[in-house]
Amino acid sequence: MNNFVTIRLFKHFEKVNFYAFQIEGEEDTEPDKFFNRFENELEVAEDLNNLIAWIEEIGDKRGAKEYLFRFEESAQALPPSAKFLVELPVRDLRLYCVRLSDEIVILANGGLKTSQKVAESPDLMAKFRFANRVSKCISEMIKSGGFQFAGKEILNLDELEIEI
Repeated sequence: MNNFVTIRLFKHFEKVNFYAFQIEGEEDTEPDKFFNRFENELEVAEDLNNLIAWIEEIGDKRGAKEYLFRFEESAQALPPSAKFLVELPVRDLRLYCVRLSDEIVILANGGLKTSQKVAESPDLMAKFRFANRVSKCISEMIKSGGFQFAGKEILNLDELEIEI
């Protein structure tokens, strides 16, 4: 059975618009599921707060520069790599996304990283696969002209439906 995914505006900042994937028939967007899941988990509270601070930092001050994202095959993930984490450390949480430009990021879902390799972190593997599937679909749509964006806006947002 194929799923359809739409994209919604998630959070607007000065330099970046963060969008969100939403699976057809589900009430919450993928990043909503992530934040709702971890908001009351005391053992990752600092990680979650710092991850939110990174999103705000990228959105308001730095822009979605490539070097601020971890490359996860065709998708990306937050927080930034270790050399940036001195500022706002995030040890165990990963939030997958698709970075389209310095001004547009589409957030997916994420979870706890419990090992060096994603394949050995059961909580992350399905979210990793989802982010990479939608990233590949979006790349193909961009090449064919079916996905258009400029500045901080996805131009044909209301028409977009991604089949995964």
